[in-house]
Amino acid sequence: MLCLGIETSGKTASAAVCDGERIIGESILYTKLTHSQVILPMVKKLLEDCSLTLHDIDRIAVANGPGSYTGLRIGIAAVKGMCMGLGCECCGVSTLMALSFNVCAAKGTVLAVLKARTDVYYLGGYVSDGDGVKCVYPDRVCTAQELKEYAQGIDGDVIIVGDCCGEVKELLSGMENVRCAPPKDRLQRASSLCFAAMGCEATPPERLAAAYLQDTKAEKDKAHR
Repeated sequence: MLCLGIETSGKTASAAVCDGERIIGESILYTKLTHSQVILPMVKKLLEDCSLTLHDIDRIAVANGPGSYTGLRIGIAAVKGMCMGLGCECCGVSTLMALSFNVCAAKGTVLAVLKARTDVYYLGGYVSDGDGVKCVYPDRVCTAQELKEYAQGIDGDVIIVGDCCGEVKELLSGMENVRCAPPKDRLQRASSLCFAAMGCEATPPERLAAAYLQDTKAEKDKAHR
């Protein structure tokens, strides 16, 4: 099965094509959240480089959160449009689960962490067996103290992955079993999204939605009126 992955949840825009065994092609660009300008041209160029068209794709996977509210909406809207037009299946994948696949070759507990705001994080806990990952601590919003308490209860090696690795490593200073993923593996990438999607159920395009994990700014503003 050929899977096209589209990742727009953070500061990288990324697209990849995988067949379950190999990465056929992948593009990654550090965009600083200009996904609307780059993601569709990136997909077009990637498919051309792989000698493929959208009609060759069996499934399109997209990061559905948590992450940048705007970035998630851009990726999800693009995938909805492509899948409705092509009639192929789509799949929404947790950004944190996809991040954990960046380091799935290393056995241990993966802390997939993204910065939400000051002293608040998006956190998911995953166990890697050297081949794949299993969720053991469902994605959530947590405080720095809650993150620290969870990490302190983990036996064995702990690997931090995400956009605030250094900050979290400092928070967990003194824990000798904790290390950061290598710099090349810390941010979101579409190939990891594809491999994570292989174990997820397909979703009808009209039901594909973002899992923000916390209220958007518009919802917060409305609640305070």
